[in-house]
Amino acid sequence: MKRSVTLLVATLALTMAAHGYGQPMDAPNGWRAIAVAGDDSAEVFDNAVTKMGVILAARGVAPINRFTSDPMLTRPALPLATAAAISETLAAAPAKAGEGCLFFITSHGGRNGVLLRDDLASKFVLTPATLARMLDRGCGKAPTVAIVSACFSGVFVSDVTKAPNRIILTAARPDRTSFGCGHEEQFTYFDGCMFQAWPDAKNWRGLFQAIKACVLRKEDALHFRHSEPQAYFGAAVKDLGLP
Repeated sequence: MKRSVTLLVATLALTMAAHGYGQPMDAPNGWRAIAVAGDDSAEVFDNAVTKMGVILAARGVAPINRFTSDPMLTRPALPLATAAAISETLAAAPAKAGEGCLFFITSHGGRNGVLLRDDLASKFVLTPATLARMLDRGCGKAPTVAIVSACFSGVFVSDVTKAPNRIILTAARPDRTSFGCGHEEQFTYFDGCMFQAWPDAKNWRGLFQAIKACVLRKEDALHFRHSEPQAYFGAAVKDLGLP
């Protein structure tokens, strides 16, 4: 039995290698990005989308499609955030050969997914399954990074969303809240820590470790229950660099 299991594992490994699964991917020569504010109950979400756009543009990332949930801010270059609109935009201009694919959403969250306040068709929630379909369609096999900043966002680290070419960074455990979405804040704790750590980070793993440490310091200072940000690094992109 032991020999049979060993042979099966070896066969599976060879099959995956033959199809490129788990093999290190080349560093992207450019990025295609989506940034989404899923709620407008506090300015922190739109603030983060604007900041993300500034960071990426300074690094030559294009296109960067931004979405808002504030009807007062909408314009042709900043449409309302719905799952259908995001998916169609990503699919209409997918990552090109050699490019990476970056998806960022910041919002309130629940145990089923992330709030999309204006998305009646999706019952106001972006679920892990919906995100996975978006990434499959618009990013394909490109090196892909999904950043989900919301309470309970660890639900996005699941078998539904995982793939060898994907990195998933989230702001909290599936059963924990995250912090910093009040009107007195510029960014949520997770988003603020991400922007602070970005200039010195060499790769996504290093960025995530810096975010975790920063969030922990903020929570400890206020005696908050730890949110415990979660991450997944696919075998093919575990050392992928930032834009």
